[in-house]
Amino acid sequence: MYADVIERPFESIESAHALMDILAETILDSIKDLNRDHQIALDEGQLRRAQAIELTIFKLKMLNSHIHKSRLLLNDLRTLRRLILNERMTVEQAMSAM
Repeated sequence: MYADVIERPFESIESAHALMDILAETILDSIKDLNRDHQIALDEGQLRRAQAIELTIFKLKMLNSHIHKSRLLLNDLRTLRRLILNERMTVEQAMSAM
C-alpha cells in the first residue's frame, strides 16, 4: 500500500493519512537518534552542538504535534465523507481500521 501512497500522496484521505503515519514514524526515529547525538555532544563537551540538537528536538516535537492534529483532522474528514456519501463500514473494514 505504501508504494501507491508515495506515487499519489494525496489522492484520497486514506493516502494522506498513511503519509502522516510515515512522517510521524520518521520524526520519532529522528528524535531517538538526536537524543543519542545530544548525549554524545555533551560527553565530548560540544555545548553549542548540544544546544543546536536540543532546538532541533524541540522543533521535531512541535512538528509531531502538528502531525498528530492533522491525523485527527483526517479522521474527522473521513467520518464526514462517510456521512455525506451515506457510506457504512462493513465489519471487516471496521476491524482492519483498528
